[in-house]
Amino acid sequence: MITSRPLSSERGSLLIVAMLLCAIIGISLVSYINVGRSALRTSNRSLYNNAAMNLAENGLEEAMYSINKLVNDSTYSFSDDGWTPVGSDDMKRKWTGTTFDQNATGEVRVYIYNYDGAAAPIIVARSLVSVQGDTTQGAVEKWVKVQLRKTSKFANGLVAKQTINFNGSPQIDSWNSDPDNNSATAPYTYNTSPYNATTNPGGKRDAGSVGSISVGVNAVLVDNADIWGYVGTGGSAPSVGATGTIGPFGTSAGTVVASHVSTDFSTSFDNVSAPSTYSYTNAGALSSSTTLPDDFPAATMQADGKYYVECTSMGGSNNVFTIAAGKKVVLKVTGTTGYSVDIKGGSGALNISSGASLELYTAGDINIGGKGAMNGGTSTATMGQPVNFQIYGTKTSGVQDINLKGNGVFSGVLYAPFGSVDLDGSVQSFGSIVGNDITLNGTSAQFHYDESLGNFGGNNPFRVTRWDELNSATDRSFYSTVMTF
Repeated sequence: MITSRPLSSERGSLLIVAMLLCAIIGISLVSYINVGRSALRTSNRSLYNNAAMNLAENGLEEAMYSINKLVNDSTYSFSDDGWTPVGSDDMKRKWTGTTFDQNATGEVRVYIYNYDGAAAPIIVARSLVSVQGDTTQGAVEKWVKVQLRKTSKFANGLVAKQTINFNGSPQIDSWNSDPDNNSATAPYTYNTSPYNATTNPGGKRDAGSVGSISVGVNAVLVDNADIWGYVGTGGSAPSVGATGTIGPFGTSAGTVVASHVSTDFSTSFDNVSAPSTYSYTNAGALSSSTTLPDDFPAATMQADGKYYVECTSMGGSNNVFTIAAGKKVVLKVTGTTGYSVDIKGGSGALNISSGASLELYTAGDINIGGKGAMNGGTSTATMGQPVNFQIYGTKTSGVQDINLKGNGVFSGVLYAPFGSVDLDGSVQSFGSIVGNDITLNGTSAQFHYDESLGNFGGNNPFRVTRWDELNSATDRSFYSTVMTF
């Protein structure tokens, strides 16, 4: 006999199934809502991550403004601008009340080590963005540290707007004449033995640097030169011959070490002019052997310790032009037609005596031949630091021909944005050269970059040399104490 289940039992089973389905759907909906909420929170925090980074960088920019303001204006006061001194060397400041969308608020704290630039400044910024309704993860934080150094027109050895050509087999390397960046200590002269911090601080190093901002295929034509250091161009790889070398000491002939080449090199070529703070003593045309400033008693030492002299031209066959020992001379050559500086003849020379210095400004062409320019001496053992002989090409358009020849050594710096520079292979060159185009000739030609010139800048502003985001607690721990104000 077949019996049927009661209708109420079937209805109860359907109700249980329906309840289970509702429970599953409810749980799924809650989970989906939680997933959506988590995704929204994550997206929101990502948005404010960017805002926090922008806020931190705003703080860094404020700090850099104040540091560089002090460089250009010694009367500038950090304290008057809202900064709080910490000891004698540091500054700190906090900005609050920054508002964002959705009622988020932010603040940034900035701490400057060595604010006065006596040592390389370091800036640490900590930004916090508080997100409304996010009580579980706290504020979004970004920590950034930057290191600064002064910009220098001579931060590299050879730099050109257009091309740098090496004809023959020149050698490019470096040394550091002033590793402690202290003019009160004796400088080191270059020597060919490898550098050793203890036993040979003046030894050769493999940080010779060559750069062109040109994107042309032959922006840097290395040919068979040995560049012990780095090469940068504005776009194309340097052209290297069969035995040419780019890399550290020990690199095999014909080898280019990839990490020593970059194709994103950039720099600025600002026009320069002769200083105008002080008046110049007019010397007319210097057409015979002359000692500056002694031959012009009217030239007196100015408040900056320098003598200011101007002339229409300087040169002549076999004439010797001497900067008197211990004197610092600024010479403005006003002639602009042909060679305004033309030193030639077998005995012609430009001599910068021991303890003296020369800053030469001209828009005319320059030819230094004869015995050449002797900065302190005729050998690497007796030469003066490159900073003691500075040449500035002030031409603002066209081409300024500059020939550096002669015998012995050339120790100096040359900055000529429109200069077409020709270095003779019989001269060993020390220092830094910046021009429109540069050619180095000769199988025995040598150029030695003085790394200390990277710190040479006078009133040039500071720039960022290293940027680090401090992500981990370990990274932040060193600065956490000073960043809790």
